[in-house]
Amino acid sequence: MNTRRQFLKTALVLSAAYPLPLMAAGGSGKKIRIGIITDIHKDLVPDADERLKAFMAAMEQVKPDAIMQLGDFCQPKEKNRVFTDLFNAFTGPKYHVLGNHDMDGGFKREQTMEFWDMQARYYSFDLGGFHFIVLDGNDRPEGWKGGYPHYLADDQVAWLKADLARTKLNTFIFSHQSLERPTCIDNQEAVRAILEAAKTADGKRKVAACFNGHWHIDHERLINGIPYIHVNSASYYYLEGKWKKGKVDAEMAKVSPIYAASAGYKGPLFTVLEIDPAAGEFTMRGKKTEWDGPSPQELGYKSGEVENDWLKPAISEVKGRIG
Repeated sequence: MNTRRQFLKTALVLSAAYPLPLMAAGGSGKKIRIGIITDIHKDLVPDADERLKAFMAAMEQVKPDAIMQLGDFCQPKEKNRVFTDLFNAFTGPKYHVLGNHDMDGGFKREQTMEFWDMQARYYSFDLGGFHFIVLDGNDRPEGWKGGYPHYLADDQVAWLKADLARTKLNTFIFSHQSLERPTCIDNQEAVRAILEAAKTADGKRKVAACFNGHWHIDHERLINGIPYIHVNSASYYYLEGKWKKGKVDAEMAKVSPIYAASAGYKGPLFTVLEIDPAAGEFTMRGKKTEWDGPSPQELGYKSGEVENDWLKPAISEVKGRIG
């Protein structure tokens, strides 16, 4: 069993053991690269700082055009200031996506946004000849009675439709919650219909792909020509309390009960989205590590919502066409 000190050391060693490949850039038709990390869970994972540092160190080597975190990053607590500043110290553009856990503890979205220096809860931007849309899946639907809301309100849906209509560029969508899992964003079918209806001037699909975090799984699904890609958590897959016995030592269980009830990843996971305009394709780079203790499969874990082969300490490489 790992002690906490051994665990943190192993996380950094394995991060170095699985570097992201560097890709050439430059000239016309330059490849665009965005470093992506999600579900690091600063407030739940004891070594979240080390995982974020490993991501930032990798980005210093990759030198992407921008970086993005897809939510469940940290709550707006003063003790998390150094953690947030580490991400925001990136010298290029950096983008935030609101996750459901980022408002835990009674915080409001506006407080989290201010803490992160996030200007709007949903927004879009252009980079390298492509359009990017960030959505906020934390709206409350009519009749909401509690729990984590997962919905896009009418104003956001109208904005999305108008924003897609305004741009002439091929577009990538980012959200924390999934637009393809049945128990995720409540009005996902209406949102997907808007994405599917968006066409470029030559009549091809405008939306190249949708990326999300939230589920801590490695999975891709194609719906009506658009790939919906789950970016795996930087830290763990949550199993539930009944699975924690024998997984980690008593020290770790005391420091982080959530991590003790999870199948943790020894090293941090993150990726780079690379868009190649000359080839008309994109790639999400792969990365892998190891389980910290028994895997969900070894424990006999079963989920009614995800397939067991989606549970892995890895981000699989994904390739797709643009348009």
